[in-house]
Amino acid sequence: MKKLNNNELPTNIVKQLENIEQQYGKKIEIYADYTDQEFLTLDQANHQAKGEDMIQVIITNEKYNDFVLAHELHHIELELSDEPSISCAVTTGKQDNDGRVLSIANSVFETLEHATIVKEQIADGTFTDAVKAEYLRGIDAALTPKVQLDLANMRFYRTLIMLDGMVFGQHEHDEDWQHNFPTSFKYATKLVEIVEQNDLTVPFQFRRALVNILDAYNEIIISNGYQGMHFHTFLNITPVISKRQLRLSLNQVYQIKHSEFKNRATGKDAFDLIAMNDGQSIATLNLDPAKVTPEFYKAFYQHTIEEVFKGEDIKYLIR
Repeated sequence: MKKLNNNELPTNIVKQLENIEQQYGKKIEIYADYTDQEFLTLDQANHQAKGEDMIQVIITNEKYNDFVLAHELHHIELELSDEPSISCAVTTGKQDNDGRVLSIANSVFETLEHATIVKEQIADGTFTDAVKAEYLRGIDAALTPKVQLDLANMRFYRTLIMLDGMVFGQHEHDEDWQHNFPTSFKYATKLVEIVEQNDLTVPFQFRRALVNILDAYNEIIISNGYQGMHFHTFLNITPVISKRQLRLSLNQVYQIKHSEFKNRATGKDAFDLIAMNDGQSIATLNLDPAKVTPEFYKAFYQHTIEEVFKGEDIKYLIR
């Protein structure tokens, strides 16, 4: 793995890199770990935090390195900005189940980011017609994976792949997909309509779209006779509220729900803080189950939202 210095990067990438570092006080290091790639995919550059102030980016596609690097830097910039995020502090007790829910949620989350990133990459010149063609070739290959799945699960999988292809590929292959995969196309169309009904640069609308797409995807799963994924109570999604709401008592906006899952940190019963307007958990509370009594609820609910958020260290965004 080779570290890339700024003098080895295109001018536009260096400028993007320096803007992020200056705006957010982070140091970003770029590494090349090139491998043979049959298709261009959006995960051929990835990043991870290295302590509080360092972010490491690793690129694996040499031919399209400028595109995948610019793409990953746009993801980093969105994550560092005022954008809602997904977290999870509970467990089903089965690692595979936990991973499946998080994988789906993260896929939807990244697709929502892609709705903004595709516009940025067209504007900065890194997403050309040639790159789009290669990206869509990869999506087409992903829609016919070399794995055995039953029909319903193949449709669930294709729906998420197609959703991302519609968003980042700007509907260019819709006609082919509708012909070849009509049911998955119908499902994906329902989801992409939610994407396109919201201004995803606005945190409140990004969160609304995220919750609504997960809801719609869950309905697709249930309609095929499978058990739902419990996105509302398994995941926490950053709340976006007004300053006025911070002064309200907790029970005016949120309710505490004794979770069907266990607190991952303690192994004990978990308690979710659920938004009353959309039923989505915003946090897993640090409560001792032995002390959660009717009297506790009565007293806890009288605290202001701001007091609870501060006491429970709950991240929030102002609408």
